[in-house]
Amino acid sequence: MNAPAASARTVALIGGSGDVGRMLATRLRTDGNTVRTIDIRFTDRSDSDQMEGDVTDPTPEMRAVVQNADAVILAIPESVALESIPFVVAELREQALLVDTLSVKSRFDAALRESALRGGAVGINPMFAPSLGPEGRPVAAVTYRDGAGVEWFLSALSGWGSSVVRLDAEHHDRLTAATQALTHAGVLAFGLALAELGVDGAELTAVGTPPHLVSLALLARVGGGVPEVYHDIQAGNPFAGDARRALAAALATLTDTVEQGSEDDFAALMSRATSPLGDRNEPLARLCADLFTDLVHRQPRNGDTS
Repeated sequence: MNAPAASARTVALIGGSGDVGRMLATRLRTDGNTVRTIDIRFTDRSDSDQMEGDVTDPTPEMRAVVQNADAVILAIPESVALESIPFVVAELREQALLVDTLSVKSRFDAALRESALRGGAVGINPMFAPSLGPEGRPVAAVTYRDGAGVEWFLSALSGWGSSVVRLDAEHHDRLTAATQALTHAGVLAFGLALAELGVDGAELTAVGTPPHLVSLALLARVGGGVPEVYHDIQAGNPFAGDARRALAAALATLTDTVEQGSEDDFAALMSRATSPLGDRNEPLARLCADLFTDLVHRQPRNGDTS
């Protein structure tokens, strides 16, 4: 059950037709807030609180919506969000809150520092697909400028069941280069290797080990996503290139160890590979065991297209 808002707010949500925008609008409205959504185009014409408009070429009506809002949320691509800063900052009331949902924070942070922003500003990054819902899932949060509304908004996220992880902008981008860019790069590289090997998906699922089936499931999930979103994670994060180069170097090290090293060398490699897990090693191993147990009941069979 959603926790009721301490006091109802008026929110202008720019980018309301995207997955993240729709999730936020639904949750904020359930909390009792008034949400006006703005986007270049909408597919749902039944929502009377939506407005078509371009944040990079705002109409007088859009300016009025932003001026009257207690909070403005930018659920739009980074390039558009950066271009929108002069307009949004100029129209925001002094006590209004600015929120972004970008997957990269450092450039937006730098742009806000150079702006005339007067109120609070916070960036969030839901670390999950919006279709999964926020309950029990992490949301990274970067407070660019503390002020009225920041704690209200982050408390709302907590009230929806999310765990809010507070970071600064650079730390956020370095961490997501590992959790998102590196992970997705590894999954896509795995798929590219399968394509190079010329193997068949039906045969792979028929004889696949539990780790392989989980890897195939990750490939299906990531590879079936929106290319623009995954490209932005790779191209937009300033630390993603380092993550991909580390992945390539790690594969080279693995190959060299197998072909040139001893069994002791390989054991040392495995130990080094698990060293970043620290005291989370055992809990994560138990989680993996639970996932593998569940695979017995959920494994796709030949001919299963559900």
